[in-house]
Amino acid sequence: MRADKGRYRLTAGMFIVLAVLLLAAVLLYTETDPESSVLFPKCPFHLLTGLECPGCGSQRAIHSLLNGDIGAAAHYNLLLVLAIPYLGLLASLEVTRHILLHLNVPEKIKNKVSHGISRTVAILYHGRAAWIVLAVVLLFWLLRNFTAAF
Repeated sequence: MRADKGRYRLTAGMFIVLAVLLLAAVLLYTETDPESSVLFPKCPFHLLTGLECPGCGSQRAIHSLLNGDIGAAAHYNLLLVLAIPYLGLLASLEVTRHILLHLNVPEKIKNKVSHGISRTVAILYHGRAAWIVLAVVLLFWLLRNFTAAF
């Protein structure tokens, strides 16, 4: 029993550290334009090849999103803008599962909600979904470099 509490405190401590780091990153990206600042690294793939990788423009897109300019964010990296709801769903499911495990809720409700979360994660984030995401990323990579559409 004692080991579980220690593990939970470590997990809570890690959560707090991650939350503070996330807040610092949000403040940095909100206030500093990656396009004109030397604080942000340039893409090594782009520097070597002149082509854009699937992540090129992500820093500028995040800056634009945090400043409310969705159009500019989509211009810099459409894939990132479209991926945020997908990634946000995964994060919210994992946070919900974690909170549920530590709440004093009847076991029947915990099991039902946990089962629903597990089914959703299994559908959206495993098996064929990983291959579909990979195909979308590769298609985006090709389209942004070899068509005028991106």
